[in-house]
Amino acid sequence: MGKLRKLFLVVGIVVLLTAAAYGQSAKTNWPAKTVTITIPYAAGGDTDIYARLTAKFLSEKFGKPFIIVNMTGGSGIVAAKYVMSQKSDGYNALFNHTASLVQEVTGLADFSYTYDFANVGTVALDETYTLVVRKDSGWKTLKDMIAYAKANPGKVTYSQVFGSATHMVSVQMEQSMGIQMNKIDVGSSAADRTAAFMGKQVDLLVVNYINIKDYVANGDFIALGICATKRNPAIPNVPTFIEQGYQVVNRKLYEVKLPKGTDPAIVEKFSAALKEITAKPEFNAELTKFFAESFYRDPEQTGREDQADIKEIRELMGDALKVKK
Repeated sequence: MGKLRKLFLVVGIVVLLTAAAYGQSAKTNWPAKTVTITIPYAAGGDTDIYARLTAKFLSEKFGKPFIIVNMTGGSGIVAAKYVMSQKSDGYNALFNHTASLVQEVTGLADFSYTYDFANVGTVALDETYTLVVRKDSGWKTLKDMIAYAKANPGKVTYSQVFGSATHMVSVQMEQSMGIQMNKIDVGSSAADRTAAFMGKQVDLLVVNYINIKDYVANGDFIALGICATKRNPAIPNVPTFIEQGYQVVNRKLYEVKLPKGTDPAIVEKFSAALKEITAKPEFNAELTKFFAESFYRDPEQTGREDQADIKEIRELMGDALKVKK
């Protein structure tokens, strides 16, 4: 082999080794700067609370800031598309929940929350979606409300965000209870919907229990049922819809996603961190204050089970979930 050829070979090897070392360094050094976590709802709701808790533990683990940005609009679609448009470098994440999957069934979302993102993992589970009425409604039980709704079709008003969990719950209620409600969109955030409910713009409100616990405790709101398979030990006096004879179930799993194309090594490191913090007793202890619990799923499981949920929503709800245009 000639000297010149040997020189080129050596230089080539050095370049390859340097590039490999640089690439490996870039992967292992993540996060080297602030990570922005965008949530699609206003501050103060369940998604915001759980996202901030997750960001706090991630910041402590990595020694780098994980900051929360609230971006509302389009029932969460604005925030999702924003994150999709960002660089796939691991520094812009979406914190969302599985209620958003309904948007794929209704056609509100022209993208997939599983295939068009890099799934990082799941961190929390909340099964406290609760139906409440005001104390001056005249209804003390679910049976009372149903009797009135049947006698007055379309008169009972319900706070609904089209293409959301509230939409799916309304379909389940109407189908299983044999009633017809007047669904009104009064705002996508829990705070907006609760304010509208208190202002008597609607008769019925379905929201995570954390958002209305104080109103229930002081008697302003009456909880008629919870959308869970069994009673929550922290709120044992609220019966499930199932035990009252109605198939109304909804659970929210809170997930982290990155733009599609993010380096698998970054996704793996991020997901491993989520697994670590969800295993911490202090993380779960914080969640239980809000009637939720830590719940980890890896990227593959998150994507696979989300797709299964979408299929189930389509099969169970069919055309009833379609948004009328």
